[in-house]
Amino acid sequence: MAEQVIVTLPDQRKLEVAQGTTLYQVAQQIGSSFAKKVAVANVDGTFYGLNEYIGEDCQVEFLTYEDEKGLEAIRYTLGYLAGEVLEKHGAKVAGFGVNKEQFFVDFKPEENLKAGDLEKVSKDIQKAVSANHPIEVRELSKLDALDQFNENAFMQHHIEQAAEPVKVAVHGDYAAVIDQPLVHNLSKVKHFSLQAVSATNWLRDVNNEALQRVSGFAFADAKALEDHQAFIDKYEQVNHRRLGKELDIFSFSEFAPGMPFYAHNGQVIRLELQNMLRQLQFEADYEEVYTPFIMDETLWKNSGHWDHYQDNMYFTEVDEQTYAIKPMNCPGHMLIYKNHLHSYRDLPIRMAEFGQVHRHELSGSLNGLFRVRTFNQDDAHIFVRRDQIESEILDVLGLIHKVYSVFGFDYSIELSTRPDDFMGEIELWDFAEQSLENVLNQHGFEYTVNEKDGAFYGPKIDIHIKDALGRSHQCGTVQLDFQMPEKFDLTFVNKDGEKERPVVIHRAIYGSSDRFIGILLEHFGGNLPLWLAPVQLEVIPVNADLHLDAVKDLKRQLKAEGFRVDLDLSDEKMGYKIRQAHLRKVPYTLVVGDNEVENGTVAVRKRGASEETSVDVKDFIEQLKAERDVLNSVE
Repeated sequence: MAEQVIVTLPDQRKLEVAQGTTLYQVAQQIGSSFAKKVAVANVDGTFYGLNEYIGEDCQVEFLTYEDEKGLEAIRYTLGYLAGEVLEKHGAKVAGFGVNKEQFFVDFKPEENLKAGDLEKVSKDIQKAVSANHPIEVRELSKLDALDQFNENAFMQHHIEQAAEPVKVAVHGDYAAVIDQPLVHNLSKVKHFSLQAVSATNWLRDVNNEALQRVSGFAFADAKALEDHQAFIDKYEQVNHRRLGKELDIFSFSEFAPGMPFYAHNGQVIRLELQNMLRQLQFEADYEEVYTPFIMDETLWKNSGHWDHYQDNMYFTEVDEQTYAIKPMNCPGHMLIYKNHLHSYRDLPIRMAEFGQVHRHELSGSLNGLFRVRTFNQDDAHIFVRRDQIESEILDVLGLIHKVYSVFGFDYSIELSTRPDDFMGEIELWDFAEQSLENVLNQHGFEYTVNEKDGAFYGPKIDIHIKDALGRSHQCGTVQLDFQMPEKFDLTFVNKDGEKERPVVIHRAIYGSSDRFIGILLEHFGGNLPLWLAPVQLEVIPVNADLHLDAVKDLKRQLKAEGFRVDLDLSDEKMGYKIRQAHLRKVPYTLVVGDNEVENGTVAVRKRGASEETSVDVKDFIEQLKAERDVLNSVE
């Protein structure tokens, strides 16, 4: 007779079950209706599928298919089933997993899969779902698992990386190593849609073997899947990669993977973003600096970045000495501070740079402007005394609020605390975390706590903006750092004439200017506000010969006020010209004919409007100036 074990539920009820009972059987003891709703179980802090067994006394909490972990199990199960289908077609499964709403399977095909093949794969998955044969989860030793998968080097890699015992999921003749819970009832995974087949590499490293990836979306019910598909359809219209090409903003080249090339339109946007922030920083007494792209590798070892970022850095040799292309701007700013002797009266010193940094990302993770290998950071480092920490952080949060208000972004705040790989003394970390909490609590900021997600050198406040599609993007950050001043032996002379360590506040608002441009393009659907639009006004003569002087004079007046203006002097029809300006998402189209020349007016069509209005030229220019000066309209 099997030994009995005690299962403690969240309400402290205790169930006595036989050792080897499945979690599904435990759920059935609670109630048959209840068992139909649950997807996975949290057993002593670890998540398991309901087809797994209980071996000892434990605490168990069941989660439904609508819970985050339940949805994750649905998607992971579909990745597993997609692998089964592909293996039946001669592929060798390399791995599968979940990325937010998406599931995927990587595989080495017998013959390359094409987009047209997805329908067949989808139907075969649906057949497996409809059959609803249970998936068995077995626990094997590494040696037994390696022997079972002796013809699949990919699975052997996963086995080597796994802890003992290795979990193997078996479904008929198909078996695969798993590291997440699978759904017990396959009828619960029927709401899915395969989206794409794409190229990838083993472990997402371009130097490894070429593979293919099938990916799709899945939800707990048909309505959620339908809503997500509608979102995807909408997103395709505002995808920043599509808009970047259509509006001639940026491009990529095989000669520099992951490194954007900005056309003139894109450079205008970059400079406008920088200049707006530059103006605000000037008003807040920031000093703008510039630091080199490459610096001796010993600098990065001294700073502590070497231990945390070495694998993501690029290197070059100069005179038999190894130099690193900077992945961040912090050490350069520390060196500038150290060039001078500072008094306590000099602090705070606010040092800012629009610095270009390079970080190696795996080729498979590159994603337009959202994930690149080089980007521009609106970086700032503020050197303060301890008694200035809280007031300075409050000022930084005020600056962040002003910038995000320009774009109409709502945002949320997250406090990230000491990570496991932290550097320095716990007492300093406690003081730093308390300082950040004080600012947030005393000034009424709403925030959530993200445990153990701080930087290795200090806790941080992360700012998440919400775009027009309802997505959250972490952009701004405020980080408190006691370690860098120690590493670089930074000091100031206090009021007693003694040397003292400053504290450094790391600050970014856009985060990556490149990523921020991608966010803006999607947030506005390419319809950038007047001040940010690469071409702000399109001027069209009714007759290119008769009204040429008039449109040239209008362009001159507008450019004299700093506006970016294009003339359309082509032979195309008026309707076509207006349509082209609309497609280029120009904020204003101006038409000049006989009436306008005679009356000193201009026919104005605002982007998205179907009608023109006649406006006095001088009045219109004043209206434009007021619309452009966005900083006057935010607090």
